[in-house]
Amino acid sequence: MRGLKLVVAFEALCLCVLSPAGAVAATVLGGGNSAGDCAMVFEIPGANTPAPPRTPRNVDCVDGDPACDGDAERDGKCVFPLQLCINSTLSPACQPDEVQSIAIDHSVDNGSDRRFDADFQALALRAATLGLPSTSQTCTTQTTITVALRGPNAARVMRASRKSMRATAIASVVAGDTKDVDKVKFTCRPEGDAIYLPVDLYDGTFDRIRRQVFVQSCALSGCHDSESHSGDLVLLANAAYGNLVGVAPNNAAAAVDGLSRVEPGDPANSLLYRKITDDLMSGYGSAMPLVGAPVSAELIEIIRLWIIGDVPLGPAPQTGWVAGTDQ
Repeated sequence: MRGLKLVVAFEALCLCVLSPAGAVAATVLGGGNSAGDCAMVFEIPGANTPAPPRTPRNVDCVDGDPACDGDAERDGKCVFPLQLCINSTLSPACQPDEVQSIAIDHSVDNGSDRRFDADFQALALRAATLGLPSTSQTCTTQTTITVALRGPNAARVMRASRKSMRATAIASVVAGDTKDVDKVKFTCRPEGDAIYLPVDLYDGTFDRIRRQVFVQSCALSGCHDSESHSGDLVLLANAAYGNLVGVAPNNAAAAVDGLSRVEPGDPANSLLYRKITDDLMSGYGSAMPLVGAPVSAELIEIIRLWIIGDVPLGPAPQTGWVAGTDQ
């Protein structure tokens, strides 16, 4: 059985990574058997923990820090660029031979993995282009891992958040076949006083609704993600607006009554609003979200104001801030 290992790219290839300004590229081995560390590595600009002279295994970043945050903006998230490379020559304890396979945990959108992560899926898709099994020293194209801060709470304070990536590799090395399990932890911490306003975090009213309501409660495995699309409704970033505004619902009773999923200017005839306020007629189905806590009164009011809209933007706009929704 041949084993693999995830690591960040070789020094010779790190020039192809678009590093954050001021970041120092670091090869991350991710743990596991040192005899197999060369099978696969990650090249992660800004990798910084543990501190030198020890070899870094993780990234601990403050939102907006150009040394580690790829977008270098105080926007409630850290963006970590990385590449996955195989058959590295940088580990003196390991002599590479052939990588057989690479597996990234939680990278398959199968409708049942509630920890599915689109960032891990993107990395797995890039790894699939390496043409395994392979004896070549090569890297994937760049991808990113995004870690959003937690919150805000009632005082608008954000908290640190982290994402752990785990990869298993099967490869052959001079020392023999090996199975290597690598882990990399990405941590994002709030900047300054940690107080963030909606205009710091979101691009507009609909983006706020999508990220605070849909991402948290609706666009989940088994609900309205790309695999499950319950009620023939997908609420992922590139599909949510087009699937909602002015679209007849899949619910036959609501459609017969003339409701839309979102009827611009009219919350009472918007099934989305009726679902989250539990204002449902017979046959309209269950209140939403189906799993987890109800949508807060503050966010329900944001959705109502968005559906009504204002004079500059009109009802239910896709972009821009509707009056009263940016605080």
